Amino acid sequence: MATLPIYRLRQQPVDEQAVIELAKRLFGIKEFQLAKRERTLALRSGTHLVEADTRGFGYFAADESRLWNPQARPSLPSDEQAVEQAWKIAREHRLLPEFDQDQPFRLGQPTVGGTRLALQTSGRREDHALDVQVNFPIEVGLRGDTLPLVGGGGSFHLTFGDGGELIGYRGVWRPVEKLVAESEMIPRERADAAFREQTKGLRVVDVEASLAYASAAAFTDQEFLYPVYVYRAMAEFGDRRVPLRQITIAATEFGPAPAKFEPQPPRAVQRMTRPYDQVTKRRGYATMAVNPFECGTSWIGGSLAQQDAQGFVDGLAADGWLVNFNWGEANAWESDWRRNDDIWVDAADFVFYTGHANQDGWVLSKPDDTFLSFSEVGGAPDLWGQQDLEWAVIAACGPLQDDLLSAGGGDVLTRWQGAFDGLHMLLGYGAITFFTADEGTKLTTYAKQGTSLLSAWLRTGQETQPSTNGAGAPDGPTVWVGAMWVARNGADPSGDHLWGHGSVSADPTSPTTLAAMWTTC
Repeated sequence: MATLPIYRLRQQPVDEQAVIELAKRLFGIKEFQLAKRERTLALRSGTHLVEADTRGFGYFAADESRLWNPQARPSLPSDEQAVEQAWKIAREHRLLPEFDQDQPFRLGQPTVGGTRLALQTSGRREDHALDVQVNFPIEVGLRGDTLPLVGGGGSFHLTFGDGGELIGYRGVWRPVEKLVAESEMIPRERADAAFREQTKGLRVVDVEASLAYASAAAFTDQEFLYPVYVYRAMAEFGDRRVPLRQITIAATEFGPAPAKFEPQPPRAVQRMTRPYDQVTKRRGYATMAVNPFECGTSWIGGSLAQQDAQGFVDGLAADGWLVNFNWGEANAWESDWRRNDDIWVDAADFVFYTGHANQDGWVLSKPDDTFLSFSEVGGAPDLWGQQDLEWAVIAACGPLQDDLLSAGGGDVLTRWQGAFDGLHMLLGYGAITFFTADEGTKLTTYAKQGTSLLSAWLRTGQETQPSTNGAGAPDGPTVWVGAMWVARNGADPSGDHLWGHGSVSADPTSPTTLAAMWTTC
């Protein structure tokens, strides 16, 4: 039977002096404030942030006034110029790992992405490029084959803004301490059975699998580097075909077993007749002590989806929020998002969905037809934001696809404008993504540190998702994380923060501008 190598990883401690030196090399910073948060060192100087995991498990650096700024209209280098500049800076300032010749790891061919903005005012749409991002992937070369790293880790990214100036840097590589063993591969038939177990209850078609190595997201512990099968598939829901979030399954006997899934007891059938005038109206800081802010989750996809959603509600609960609902699988009713939204989704300030989606909507459970479509949302006169809902996250394979990203993505602004009845922002992806347990935790962590919700979500997507997914248009091959919002004079939610951690826009009712922004993972 064939075998594959397993590697033990080691920490590479980062101290305060190392962070200071990195800040000097990246941005020329001389005066700064340095703070330690648990196992993270964060250096701030004006609008610059340089952050490092003290174990060496991740770096993030940005000029926050220019990275992901929807007001920017920069003059950008060409892709070729950006790659040349990235190599020059990376070599000069030692920003990329160096590998021993006796190890199979190497830097892959750099790819180019960036941040894109779509704006529509008075029916006219304009598209803008806000930065250029150069991605240096790390690959594993084995027996004449090249395997990618998946899981968010194992790549480095340099981002260039106006005039070709460096405005962002991030990446993680956990050095290999030693080869632990050559572990026997699990036969594909057995891995296929494990995949079917994780997707039971779904009508799954077009299943494909390939080999990769799992490298955990930045700022996340990982002791071993091990191979996995990456499963890609579609599922049929009535007459709809929806891509599943990609799933990794251990490819050798050494790999971890899937987390045990504990299904929820069935929900009790409840009457959903409370009229709008009896529902609590929008709250402000004056009433927060007696009526705290509220959140909720709906999730579909087994143990990883459950962990992802739990990380979201746990993060907000620790900040004093009430958790209105946390419904999974058969309990994640479509009616909570549509005909009964007044007492579920729109009775919360912040909601999080993780599961399966495409550009037209996302999968939920009965009652109703189990797919929440943009056409159902757009046809509702009283939906999201009429009451409390400010922000909604869809951590799935959409629904923010757009022709600007990949042919066949359509026009996201036209497709989803009907969802905004006071809603501030819809956050999601514009491509097929991987299941991960980290999105909810990372998003709330960064938001509670005072990062805008837009930036917190874009960083979350970049740290938890790979840059490519192996899919074709309109769902790949590039993975895009993004957000859509609407605005009017005096109300622009693009700079919204979590309640209690910065400014929040007035409700953008009767909007005059539609906007969407994406960045490559």
